[in-house]
Amino acid sequence: MKNKAWIVGVVVAVLCSVAAVSWAAEYVFGTYTEKPFEGTTINVSMVAEPRSDALKKLLPEFEQLTGIKVNLEILPYPTLQEKQAVAVTQGTGAYDVVHVDCVWIGQYAGQGLVIPVEDFVKRTDPQVVALDDFIPSVLSEQGMWEGKLYGLPFIQAVFGLHYRTDIFEEFGLTPPNTWEELRDTAAMLTEKLKDRGMTGLTFMGRRGVQLQCTYDNMLWSFGGEWYDENYNPTINSPEAVAALEYFKSLIPYAPSGVLTYDWDECANAFAQGKAAMNLQWQNSAPLCQDPSRSVIVGKFNFTLIPGKEQPDGSIKRTPTFGGWGLMIPKDSKNKEAAWEFIVWATTPEMEKKLAYAQPGARYSSLNDPELRAKFVEYEGMLKSLPLAKGRPRIPAYSELADALEVALSEAMTGVKDSQTALNEANARFEEILRLWGYLE
Repeated sequence: MKNKAWIVGVVVAVLCSVAAVSWAAEYVFGTYTEKPFEGTTINVSMVAEPRSDALKKLLPEFEQLTGIKVNLEILPYPTLQEKQAVAVTQGTGAYDVVHVDCVWIGQYAGQGLVIPVEDFVKRTDPQVVALDDFIPSVLSEQGMWEGKLYGLPFIQAVFGLHYRTDIFEEFGLTPPNTWEELRDTAAMLTEKLKDRGMTGLTFMGRRGVQLQCTYDNMLWSFGGEWYDENYNPTINSPEAVAALEYFKSLIPYAPSGVLTYDWDECANAFAQGKAAMNLQWQNSAPLCQDPSRSVIVGKFNFTLIPGKEQPDGSIKRTPTFGGWGLMIPKDSKNKEAAWEFIVWATTPEMEKKLAYAQPGARYSSLNDPELRAKFVEYEGMLKSLPLAKGRPRIPAYSELADALEVALSEAMTGVKDSQTALNEANARFEEILRLWGYLE
């Protein structure tokens, strides 16, 4: 009798499980009409940014809507990069949602560590997921690999030019359109403003990813690339060298310590009135609007990065793009609940709720009149994002980036001339790309 009762119990449990799966399969994600995943707990990993912190505060709303409990782990970039990569590579099942820097997509999606989500999209309310509301370049860079969708954007950034509106008005200036105009304007303002303890320009000059990302704006617009379509390295091309020589020419018009500036130092220099212009990501704008940290509140704007004038008179602008997407590891045991979370975290409504922390990636939020009146960077972002260019997303990116950052720092500090530094970087690129199998 005990065995019979046990068998009946197992059959009932299986039938209930099948019914639950069928019910979940018919459920339309993003509608919250039912709670097919109630009682599920998912583990989410996210980078330490204001938008991640803001989302964490709203998790009780998500649990109330869906019945899904979220363990959200927010980690500094280096810690997240190591811990998350180890977990997904080893298939530990530690995470149901991972936060993927756009330059990691080749590693995560290209190596099958995260799953495509196109089937989930088909089962989602199209008005809620609203894929066509995302700026295409952002969706492609943060969520796609080789034509397939692997995730949705959450945190994005783009380079541009921050400039002092009061100073530009004082001297009858308009924002520079070309790199040559930028240098001329920086030189003129450095001379005019020296008695006020100001320079014409600031940028991120310390060895590291920010120096590299700043250079990329110039490299691409000058016609250079990291490597060609066959992965032959081209980082020492005439165009790449010319871009670096141009970058070096800006140093005299920047604060004396600019080659020690990373994100914080650069943003603070501009916010504290030490420079009239700033080449930086748009995400430094909120600091400049904070009265407790800035002396230029209401006195600056954000616009397109300058570019290289072409023979036909057009201007080639290639603002560096950055950002993060939310994706589902292949070893997640709660993929459907994970997708419900990703949809909720990236809806048009959520973008507006989180706008106070960081801007979103949708036309609807960046065009919202109320938000545009509050956040001066939105107009420049809308112009910049469709033109933006992303860094290489192949798995070898981190090693290539490190080699380039060494070369840029050596050239900017005068340890080596630009050609020599980039020649050495090019040789290192070749070694790395051959090791990864891109070259024979």
